[in-house]
Amino acid sequence: MELCAGQYRYLLCIHRMMREKRRIRCVDIAAELGVTRPSVSKMMKCMVRMELVEPEYQEAVRLTPKGLEIAERGSSDFDAVYSFFRRILRLPPAQAKEHAFLFLSDFPQHTVEKLSSLTQRSLEQARRRRQTPESE
Repeated sequence: MELCAGQYRYLLCIHRMMREKRRIRCVDIAAELGVTRPSVSKMMKCMVRMELVEPEYQEAVRLTPKGLEIAERGSSDFDAVYSFFRRILRLPPAQAKEHAFLFLSDFPQHTVEKLSSLTQRSLEQARRRRQTPESE
């Protein structure tokens, strides 16, 4: 399923909030993302149509099993892509976050997986170099 950058933001925000607390309201999402409540409502309607969010989102926002599956995969992908932009390209945190969402929404999954793998290998190599004492 193809998601735009905004949908990824909402989905990953809801996923993270679900892990942190039991009940998520639209006002909580608005505060977290820095958007208006009407914007959240509009996105929730869209995500209900996509079967990512349960229809009774006005009472409490909950991901559907499909939404949860996509969010879990997206969360892992986001972490790897964000690490690439932040730790390897050394972009500022806000810019790295924005680029990661754009990358996830615009590039095919196999490209995301390749970048994730490359990033993990690069970071692991850098970690090993730091742990190995230099010989003189």
